[in-house]
This record gives sequence, C-alpha cells and structure tokens, in this order.
Amino acid sequence: MGKGEVGGSLTAKTSAKTPSWIHRWRPLPKLLGLLALMVAFAAIQRLALLPVIGVVAVGLWGISGLPWRLWLRRLAGPGVLVTGLILVLPFWLGETVIWRWGALAVRWEGIAIVLRMGGRLGAIFTLSLLLLETTPLTELLAAVRRLGIPDLLLELAWLTYRYLQELGSQWQQMRRAAQLRGWRPGGSLRRDLPFLASLLGTLLVRSYERSERVYQALRLRGYGQGAPLVSSAGDPAQAYTSVALSWGATGLALGIAGLLLGLGLV
Repeated sequence: MGKGEVGGSLTAKTSAKTPSWIHRWRPLPKLLGLLALMVAFAAIQRLALLPVIGVVAVGLWGISGLPWRLWLRRLAGPGVLVTGLILVLPFWLGETVIWRWGALAVRWEGIAIVLRMGGRLGAIFTLSLLLLETTPLTELLAAVRRLGIPDLLLELAWLTYRYLQELGSQWQQMRRAAQLRGWRPGGSLRRDLPFLASLLGTLLVRSYERSERVYQALRLRGYGQGAPLVSSAGDPAQAYTSVALSWGATGLALGIAGLLLGLGLV
C-alpha cells in the first residue's frame, strides 16, 4: 500500500494527481448524496438498470481523478470473496434451466440473482471507497456527528482506525527486523508458521501495552470529561459558493437516486 493510498486519511492528502470537485464537495452534503445513491442502488431490482448504476458509480470515480489501479486493488479482496459465494447460485436456485450437462444445470433465476448482487455490491462499494478516499476522516466523522450519531461511537471509530494503522506499522517494523536477522518470507508454511505465530503474539502484547499508555495519555488530556475528540468541520458560511455548489450536487444526487428508485421498484 502506497503512502498516499490510505483510504479515509486523517489529512487532506489524496491519491488523485489533482483534487477534483468531488474532493471539494463538502463532507455533509457529499455524505448525504452518496448515501442516497447507495440506498437507491441497493433497492434496484430490474436487471436493465444495472448498467445505469454501473455508469454512475464508475463515472463518479473517473471524475474524481483517483487512480483506476487503486480502485481495482481495493475491489480485488471483497470481489474475490463475493464471487466465490455467488458463483454457486446459478446451479442451486431457480427452475428455468438454460443449460445442462449431466446432473449439472444452470438456471436463469440464479444467474439473475448473481448479476443483481454483483452489480449492486460493486456500485455500492465504489461509492463507499470514493467517499473514504476523497474525504479526510476528521471531516467525515464531523459530518456523521452532525447527523446525530453519538460521540461515543465516533470516538470508537476514530480510535479503531488509528489503532489499525498503528498495528500495521508495528507489524511492518517487526517483519523488517526479522528479515534483518535472517528470516526470509515465502518459504514453506510449516517452517514459517511458528515464527509468524511468535510475531503475532509479540504484536498482541505490544498492542495491549500500547493501548494502556494511550488510554492514560487520553485521561491526562481530559478524555471522559466531556471534551470532544472529533472537531467540527468549520463554519460553512465562510464559503457560500462552495456550500451552494455542494448542496446543488447533493440535490442532483438525490434526484438521480429518486429516479432510480422510481424505475427500479416497478
């Protein structure tokens, strides 16, 4: 993972060469607009609308200027998992057989479910990734907070994200230290498994000790005394044009979502 490819970064760094208008889309309107599109995508039942939601999702990604290689990399993991789960459906679900070879039969109803699930999941995942890659995490959490989400949940999300980054950093340091001492990854699993298990155990112990120190540091800084961990996104009245354009884009997204819902549920 490249340095600039961390989804939902804490700062305003982006993987795009030049920040697009999607990066400048205000967090709260962007969150509402993309969530509306995701809800509409999830409700789509007509197969004829799957190319439409695909064009919308891929088009937004293309406009954002984010690398396509990043999209493919992020999509690869869940894509393989979902593909493995849904590929068996055409052989199990439905009554209309469109191809048979011995006891093996492919049914149209199963294929329709696979297409519907794959198309919707791919489009929703693309929009989720777009939201995380074009919005700093602090501003995204501030926008979620304005929707009424309790501070405790936001603090847990914030700490979890930061801690996963810390775990990843420590894991990389331990791997490099092990390689400097002569360990070479890629050997047999039987040989590497005890060593990897010892690394994992050390990582867990270090993580526990680190969490204790972080908790004590937070207590010293007033955590638990009502002080918010998530800062506000700032006063939107300072940029009327940006606010107006952002809510205009959200209105367009809501219109597309309403149109898709009207067409997709018929």
